[in-house]
Amino acid sequence: MIVWAIADLHLSFAQPDRRERYAERWRDHVAKIEREWRSVVRPADLVLLPGDLSMARNHRDLQPDLNWLDRLPGTKVLAPGNHDTWWNDVEKIRPMLRKSLLAVDGDAVKTHGVVICGTRGAPVPLEDDEDPKLVAASEAALATLDRALEQAAPLRENGEPLYVLWHYPPFDQHRRPGPCVARFEQAGVTACLYGHLHIQGQWSLAVQGDVRGIRYQCVAADAIGFRPLRLTRP
Repeated sequence: MIVWAIADLHLSFAQPDRRERYAERWRDHVAKIEREWRSVVRPADLVLLPGDLSMARNHRDLQPDLNWLDRLPGTKVLAPGNHDTWWNDVEKIRPMLRKSLLAVDGDAVKTHGVVICGTRGAPVPLEDDEDPKLVAASEAALATLDRALEQAAPLRENGEPLYVLWHYPPFDQHRRPGPCVARFEQAGVTACLYGHLHIQGQWSLAVQGDVRGIRYQCVAADAIGFRPLRLTRP
């Protein structure tokens, strides 16, 4: 079994969205993802998706996106991103999910010998930013993360790896840690998977690799060539 990750699929089968208007690399990106996914992921594998799965505006338009994802190999664990406006409550999302799909948002699941928790997250607040909306969003995201990590802890009965899906980069553009990082370290998180970054200059600045015992990885689809990134060895 191999664990993979990819974020920012930006599916939109119900109402097609031509993403190449943002960058040419996005032309026919869904076909690219499917081709690359099928070339590496096997049915017994696990794929983690930290946000921006679908551009659907409601649960009806979401259905063809879920169908497409379900047909791909592997078990998939979803968490919300800033564009997943259809994601209203994880308990309302779960009844819609197909057999190969799981979801986390402020809670945790255990599957394939690992524990996964997560939430949408929030941008790292600027040191001097006192915008009440941004402060409230950050505090709400951290409260949701606390619940997720609390639920994950008892699932690690035998020291299983713990993966956190957090859509936004956990470090700012100057590589300074956001408040979520201390929580990751306290909880003994194995890896944090994030996306959201779609400008090539951002990728070189993003914190990736091992930091104080935690692996950080940007898995935005275009940043990794639209191919799921391998996190573990078989």
